[in-house]
Amino acid sequence: MKNYKKAFLALAVIAAMPLFADTTTGRIDVTTFDDEDGDNTNACSLREAIKTAELRKSYGGCTVIDTRETTQKSIQLQSGTYTLTKELVPNANIAIFGTDPVDWQKKSVLTNDYPAQLDLQTRINAQGKSRIFNTTTYKQPLSLNNVILENGLTTGQGGAIYAGADIALQNSQILSSRATSGGAIYLASPNITLSVNHSLLKGNNATQGSVLSMGCFSDTVYAPRTITLTSNSIVNNGNTASTSTFEFCGKPTATLSVNTIAKNIANSTNGSIIKFTGDTNNPANSSSILSSSSSLVLLNNTVVENSANSTFLYDKLGAKKLSFNVLAYNTGSYACKYLLGAVAEEKNVGLTLSFNALDWTSTAAKCDVPKESLPDGHTNINIRGQSFSNLLSPLQTTTAYTGFLPIYYPKNISSNTDLIDVDQDSKGSCATIDQRGLNRLADITSYYQPESRNSCDIGSVELMKLTSGDLEDVSNISLTTLIDTYQQNYDLFDNYIKDPKTPSNFITYYKVRLAEFKNLIDTTKANLKYRAIYLDLKNYDLPLPAEDANHVLKFFNTTDYRITTEPLGIGALDDKFDQSQIDALTDEDKVFCEWNNALQQIVFYRKDDIVTQAGTYAYCKYTITTADNKLSSSGLIKARFNNIEPVSGDGTITFKYLANETIPLNLLKYANDDGDGPVNTLLKPKSQFWVNEDGVELPIYLPSKTSKDGIFKVVKADREGPCPKDDKDKICYGGNIYIQANSVFNTFNDSLSYNVYDADGKISPKAGTINLVSTATTTDDTRGGGGGGSLGILSLASLLGLLAYRRYRK
Repeated sequence: MKNYKKAFLALAVIAAMPLFADTTTGRIDVTTFDDEDGDNTNACSLREAIKTAELRKSYGGCTVIDTRETTQKSIQLQSGTYTLTKELVPNANIAIFGTDPVDWQKKSVLTNDYPAQLDLQTRINAQGKSRIFNTTTYKQPLSLNNVILENGLTTGQGGAIYAGADIALQNSQILSSRATSGGAIYLASPNITLSVNHSLLKGNNATQGSVLSMGCFSDTVYAPRTITLTSNSIVNNGNTASTSTFEFCGKPTATLSVNTIAKNIANSTNGSIIKFTGDTNNPANSSSILSSSSSLVLLNNTVVENSANSTFLYDKLGAKKLSFNVLAYNTGSYACKYLLGAVAEEKNVGLTLSFNALDWTSTAAKCDVPKESLPDGHTNINIRGQSFSNLLSPLQTTTAYTGFLPIYYPKNISSNTDLIDVDQDSKGSCATIDQRGLNRLADITSYYQPESRNSCDIGSVELMKLTSGDLEDVSNISLTTLIDTYQQNYDLFDNYIKDPKTPSNFITYYKVRLAEFKNLIDTTKANLKYRAIYLDLKNYDLPLPAEDANHVLKFFNTTDYRITTEPLGIGALDDKFDQSQIDALTDEDKVFCEWNNALQQIVFYRKDDIVTQAGTYAYCKYTITTADNKLSSSGLIKARFNNIEPVSGDGTITFKYLANETIPLNLLKYANDDGDGPVNTLLKPKSQFWVNEDGVELPIYLPSKTSKDGIFKVVKADREGPCPKDDKDKICYGGNIYIQANSVFNTFNDSLSYNVYDADGKISPKAGTINLVSTATTTDDTRGGGGGGSLGILSLASLLGLLAYRRYRK
């Protein structure tokens, strides 16, 4: 689990992130949906915006924003449909943004936080007249965000995108596009990357690679590429004339993770959904279209209800690693097929399988894999005999609850052959998030309920269940830092609310955050405890919400859930639950662990000032229960109470020019140990600062009794004696110290450094600075009237005296 300090430090960053959600400054604004090209200076079209990015000067009706040569140029589209009359051929590195599909007035049903996600609102429609983007001419990178590409068409390659450079799609769609090869995307150039994230690819068609295809060679060399597809839905692509949905060749490094790949069609005789083969009987043959150095990773995908001769076609070429996938319930001869025939006895096939849901024993639609891929003790699940409806829901229509992507929900039938919590021993490594963007927290520990702890589900969607989880290695931080950070965030949101330039759609969100930080400031101050740990479970993504029968997430709130706590004591517990070890913990009466409803946090503290010794921890059990008592989950908090360093603050004192003063100075006026919290909450209150065994307060340490430049000196102190503990050979002081200028004629300022020790003998890590100011430089400064830079006789005498003193010191 995340450390408490790390979770706290992320607070300010997370809180501030939405402040930059409207960072559209610098983008070229497209103002017309028509496909104009320089013939209307009153409006900016998408084509003209791309030309403006290339020229780095205004073109058509577009205004240039960024004239730098090397930067990526950003283009902002509106809600609506942009119709094209011919393909777009960018000659600049561009990023195109559709309208941000969010509502900052509402919370997301998937995160319980602002903003709510909406469906996409911006379309680029080629009307079946041409492909949409061609980047092979100028080989410039292209990034698409929140955009739907539809109805691209070419008799060649790349129905929507013909790629000659890096391509990135984020929260976008490619729909109903057609080509001979690469119905949605064709990768033409070598050494490029394709990244597609949280996008929909639907209704695309091609003879080869209805979704994706690529060139195999660059001259006579295999074309290397990096391909990453994450959290996408790839559905209803292809037809019975297609030979493949994904056609891999060349030297790809491909990773497909957390995708739904469903209801795609390829030819029932020779078609494949995912084709990763060299198309030769001899892997060493130069006629192979796939390099042996290629790799394919399939992780947490749901690959079901496709129709083809084979869903996954492979041979010995390249490394193939499949983990946590559902690869079953497809129509055709094979779910997995070895290109060269029978595979059971083949060696060195390069196919690694772990925690997949497969059927490798049926005669029809089997996943035909070598025996070496299913060794004794393998972790794959044979779902033969299990009906589709027993393990998965039907394909869901897109809603906010599905992240606006079609997905399948897994079902929990409490069977060894279902898809839920399959890796209780943490042998594998599944994707950290599911397709909806929810954190799986599969590495979470559960001291009290190890048999029901959350672990990886198979497929792209994780079935959420109420989970508390253990909090390990948490510790207290400076309470002044905690409150200061709350205050900084409060001020930040307050300023943005008052700023007339703040977009109105953010105001609701900012007011919510402002109220939250106001409550945190006031309620934390009202509930300060000495060296307390304040645990906001949200900072740990806990508890995992329960998911009801309709897959609505029930997030933690005090109406639907209640939380109880139980302090256990101090000591050491093994990872495995042992009641006798819990009974042996000590100081249970001095450890307090409380749920504070006003704070919505667990407050963990001691009533004494004992720090946690090495090798031991303070323990607390917390339990979250649904209001109807049907669900309950407990977690263990494992914490340390540490001494927070004191602070040596800065200050200023003033010496009257020519007055020959000796000024008393109470340095503790500028120092504090407030980071530990209020000592009056202890059973036995104590001083903030060091008191020796004789009851004498001696917390002040002076690295030097002379000021930095030797102008002032400490002539005495009320008390002095050895410093604490390891610093006992040094001299410490108590009460006032007394400072005097070395010369009454001094016209210069100087400074004195000091440190303080807290009651436990810990020294402030940073020295405080006391500025020593002579009024000769302020109210008694008569030098301004002399003119010409001359020095008065007294100033000259002071300077000469100072120089003589410095020479004497040396």
